Amino acid sequence: MSVQAWQPPRRIDAIDFWLRSRLLATAHALRETLRPSARRWTGGSNALADAPVLAHCRTPLWTDGRAEEFPLVAGKVQNLRVARRAFDAVEVPAGEVLSFWRQLGRPAAWRGFVQGRELRGGCVVPTLAGGLCQLSNALATVASRAGFELVERHGHTARIEQAGEAGADAVDATVFWNYIDLKVRARHAWRLEVELTGAELVLRIRGRGTPSAPLVPVTMRRAKEDASIPLPVARGCLSCDQTACFRHRPQVDAGPQGLTVALLDTWAPEFARYLREAHPHAQRMQPVPMRLAFWRRPATGWHREPAAVAPQAPWVASLRRALWRRLWARQAGRRQASLIDGQRWLAQAFAARLKPEHTQLVVDQPLLPHLQRLGALDGRSVVVLAGVLPMADIERRLDEASRRWPDDATLRDFRADASLVRAESMALARASDIVTPHAEAARQLAVRAPQAQLRRLEWVLPPAETVARTNCDLPLVVFAASALARKGARELAAALQGWTCRLRVLGSASDDARLWQGIRDVEHMNWQGDWLAGAAVVVLPAHVEHAPRALLRAVAAGVPVVASTACGLGALPGVREIAPGDVEALRTALHAACAS
Repeated sequence: MSVQAWQPPRRIDAIDFWLRSRLLATAHALRETLRPSARRWTGGSNALADAPVLAHCRTPLWTDGRAEEFPLVAGKVQNLRVARRAFDAVEVPAGEVLSFWRQLGRPAAWRGFVQGRELRGGCVVPTLAGGLCQLSNALATVASRAGFELVERHGHTARIEQAGEAGADAVDATVFWNYIDLKVRARHAWRLEVELTGAELVLRIRGRGTPSAPLVPVTMRRAKEDASIPLPVARGCLSCDQTACFRHRPQVDAGPQGLTVALLDTWAPEFARYLREAHPHAQRMQPVPMRLAFWRRPATGWHREPAAVAPQAPWVASLRRALWRRLWARQAGRRQASLIDGQRWLAQAFAARLKPEHTQLVVDQPLLPHLQRLGALDGRSVVVLAGVLPMADIERRLDEASRRWPDDATLRDFRADASLVRAESMALARASDIVTPHAEAARQLAVRAPQAQLRRLEWVLPPAETVARTNCDLPLVVFAASALARKGARELAAALQGWTCRLRVLGSASDDARLWQGIRDVEHMNWQGDWLAGAAVVVLPAHVEHAPRALLRAVAAGVPVVASTACGLGALPGVREIAPGDVEALRTALHAACAS
């Protein structure tokens, strides 16, 4: 079919195609039911996870569509997100066949497939689950490069303008549910890995066999077609000027090529300022703050935003999370697990609300591993709001502290499932930008995500009146946390031994009644009252600390601060930093702060 010979499709031809395709699909389904030609392979064995890569293929996601066709390109990427779960990490035994449709299953809307683009009769038409041919093309190409046998393959009758090529040896392979299939077979066991980065579809084949010379692909075309003639360029339904076509729709303004959405977990003034400056028009999704009455509006925070960026709030997930966290708040061994549960429910609610047009995500770091598991990050640019250390670093620091204080069981409470830690590492590895005010988090993330553009934000100091220091023989040391080992309570108790001073604990008391033995005057504030009054120094020698708000208030009030590097304050004026766990350095810094 040449460009000159192209004629607008007729409605009668579309009806004829629909009837014939349904008949063929039904007949094929009956044959496969009575005598299956292939089976569905499952992942999870990981027997070949460390095998060498035999071949790989990379194709662009977003550079192969005209501006007017962007809605269908976005739909295609969404369909690839859904399809990836069926193909990624599957391992096929030697001599067995991998069938595209048997592996994927019926592409229905209830599974998450949307309107994408499909080549039909020389046109790019909107179709449910359209765009899966990019995956079949890449699979055929990578299999051919690995020397596999293409048991069944069908070629397209046209090509898409500006479609990205996988290389000179790229293989064309179209699919249509369920009778136009792609089937691949190898002489040895192999593993297929499918990944969607922010810009590319990446396929890898792993195996322990020796790659053979690529086989000549089996091609099933109509006999009258000449493979030496370049395929014509297909016309796009959303950009075509053929008004006589029954599929014609009036052209509309294409609008912005993709939308940005911020997926938020907690409120922080540093990130709020960043979003206002860097992403002023980004849509927002965030939990409902259950501490507020439903009929009241807060004076500050993300909920008080202009209507243009009014956030979406998943009420059910927010309520469920709030009740679950309250239930386990005082169960030390279960509290962290309840927090992770709540983050997972919130991420699931956000992922269900994402649209194909959301091409950039600004994500709160605690939601990252759950969104990675759900596949919501696939094919999207990811900006990370990093308010915490990576989970692997948190566990390493707590393990070190636990070896120093083996009798303190609280240091072994905060742990995550190993698969969740790996998911966070994978999500950080795909981030394009990371923003954080936390100096220690910035240092660790620069190592764990070297490909990302790291931006260090300035801490926002809260309004606070200057605290007048009083001359007293017993200086008042304020511990800016509850009496927990991970906050450095053990190191502080050791550093204060033999020193005549008063101690004020901002939070709750420790379960260990012997913690503060040897310190004469200990006061617990339980997060109430004016805890800065009369303070000579505010101290937090924490092993892990992500939100040092009390220390920032002390800095704003002009009170000397002694903090571990884990608090992430960096070079703020009035702050003396020490290494976590260093009792002697802590004692020296406290004396120097009180004497200044």
